[in-house]
Amino acid sequence: MKFLIVTDYLDFVGGGFEPLGVLSIAAVVQQAGHEVRMVTDKYELCVGAIESWNPEMVGYCIFTGYHKNLIELNRKLKENFDFISVFGGPHATFFPEIIDQHPSIDLVSRGESEWAILEMIERIEQRQDFSDVQNFWVRKNGEIFRNPVRPLEMDLDRIPFPAHDLFYQFPEARRGKIRVIMTARGCPYSCTYCYNYKMKELYKDCGVNHLRHRSVDNTLEEIRYLKKNFPFDLVYFGTDCFTANKDWVYEFCEKYPREFDMKFTCASRPETADPDIMKALKEAGCFCIFMGLESGDDAFRKRMLNRRMADERILQAAENIHNAGLNLYTFNMMGLPGETLEQAYKTIDLNIRTKTDYTWVSTFQPYPRTKLTDYAIEKGYFNGDFDKVPMGWYGRSALNSPIKSELERLRTLASLMVEWPWLYRFRSRLVKLPLDGFYRFIWKIHKVYCYRYRVLPVKFSLKEIIQLGWNYLFDKTAE
Repeated sequence: MKFLIVTDYLDFVGGGFEPLGVLSIAAVVQQAGHEVRMVTDKYELCVGAIESWNPEMVGYCIFTGYHKNLIELNRKLKENFDFISVFGGPHATFFPEIIDQHPSIDLVSRGESEWAILEMIERIEQRQDFSDVQNFWVRKNGEIFRNPVRPLEMDLDRIPFPAHDLFYQFPEARRGKIRVIMTARGCPYSCTYCYNYKMKELYKDCGVNHLRHRSVDNTLEEIRYLKKNFPFDLVYFGTDCFTANKDWVYEFCEKYPREFDMKFTCASRPETADPDIMKALKEAGCFCIFMGLESGDDAFRKRMLNRRMADERILQAAENIHNAGLNLYTFNMMGLPGETLEQAYKTIDLNIRTKTDYTWVSTFQPYPRTKLTDYAIEKGYFNGDFDKVPMGWYGRSALNSPIKSELERLRTLASLMVEWPWLYRFRSRLVKLPLDGFYRFIWKIHKVYCYRYRVLPVKFSLKEIIQLGWNYLFDKTAE
């Protein structure tokens, strides 16, 4: 079968990160002898690909906020071409009802879908009944079949490396000097705003451990493959919590520097950022640790976000990171359901105390069926219309709040206030001034500087700097 994947990744990450989920599916499908191609999400390019290649199936990976564009693109394509459309990704997994709302959607794939997609393709190709394939909601003969998920793949080494070549056919992607590697799937924590705990619920009847790791050797083999075929300067380990398994980390830190003289970055949690682990990561070549704070209000963080660590634990973790000689990058949110300005100010204050090297602050957006979204709907902060959720991490909040504008200005100013704490003293005045465009421009310049020197230290030519800088400063999709 011919399977065409439509990607929007070049739009909203500037080609810096790969759609590893769909590339993993593509690798499994290719390994079984089927043909897979990838095209970007421009209507004319999709039309050209379908006309010239005539694929039987077209697939899309959708995230809440970005889902609208791809659903509409699929509708327009289905008006002119005959193919089976399949939607996967987080939005489809937790809001599969899109198949009821949009007649142009034929299949919705839920959860981890490498083997599920392969089975679906082979059943269709062999003209067998496919209405009961696990993981799928299926539209067939005017009826919707809603099937359960299959057990998770426990041996991640069985899954071939993602089909990186499909993504790196695009010049924008090849220009990137960072490669993303996933070392594990799942997360041991249950934050209320995140999909991970909902994924655990989705698979709870399968009787397996949600958190699974690839072997260290398998991970290093993929880095070796990427280095040979798509040269780069820095590894970004996108695993939710790289330090969740200490034994795995120690083995990695022993083996990685034997072969690679290349910096990497990874994520940790305050609970797992122990001094010995941080020291081992630094000696292995780690440059920066990403760590979530999310809210600086201790009680709010524990009660609303289910993040049980105290401020003292966060500050100790930050000290451990700095003492090891590592840079610290913190994740935070503003515009949370019911959040006050005073609570948001505490987030900036806590970041100042951590001495973070960069403070990343996003606007909270409600994701389908997460606990925090359900709470927001119940309390009237959100009306439940996910089509109104904006694209990106920095858009207008989808929640109702009398202080929405002030919180959004504070979000833009947050990293600047942490960098220059004297600005923090004027916070109550600054959030009232309607200088949104100016604030945003200064924030972007500061962010570019911090990323280049403190977070992802890769070198670019003068031409690349000008091109990337222009795209980032003046194109909202680059945020």
